[in-house]
Amino acid sequence: MEENPRRVSHVGNLGELFNFLDMVEMGETVLVEYSSPNYALDFTVLLLKRYADERGYPFVVDDNLDTFHLVDKHLRFFGLEDVFSDSIVIKTGGIMNVGNVVERIKLEREPAIYLKRYEDASKRLQEKYPNSLNVVLGLERLFAFIKDFLSFYEIMASIERFLGNPNRKAFYIFDTRICKMLPLNPLPELENLASTIVQADLRERRIVGRITKCPNTEMMGWELEAPITELL
Repeated sequence: MEENPRRVSHVGNLGELFNFLDMVEMGETVLVEYSSPNYALDFTVLLLKRYADERGYPFVVDDNLDTFHLVDKHLRFFGLEDVFSDSIVIKTGGIMNVGNVVERIKLEREPAIYLKRYEDASKRLQEKYPNSLNVVLGLERLFAFIKDFLSFYEIMASIERFLGNPNRKAFYIFDTRICKMLPLNPLPELENLASTIVQADLRERRIVGRITKCPNTEMMGWELEAPITELL
């Protein structure tokens, strides 16, 4: 028996979905899980961008290994161009720029070196852009290079240090299909660390998110949805 059985959808349009995102507190780490191949990642990022614009949050993206570029290219097939032009981007690896790339982090063999540079860059941005909405993309691609538990838990400890940071709402978006193929699957640890977990999917031209973990226990098991047409 499921601990949180599926319930009738409580949110059926974009405005009401934004109201749910309002409930996500500054300092929260939200884990968004989706399974490729589909456009769930692309429309989830677009949803968060629309929300940030509507509420006046700086939209900060951690772009790992050109994942943001792929999202941008996919959305162009739906007629959306330059939707991310004013995004503030920390870029790790890769060569394809989207938005305003203000920090670049070089990948290193020693995770501790990379993590120190990343944390320093993040602190600089949080001082410059407080109360931001921070979207982390493609981190599962970095975990593909991690073979030992020491490096694995160094990254987890770095993510945990940002939990409770009052300057951002953070959304870590992970492809569960890729994670399950990695030498060390990060999802169990991330699920334990996250304050909120949402499973994202596309169903019949609707973006759907199912809450499986949330500080508001009454909302666990809820399904939130909005038509793609409202995003476009």
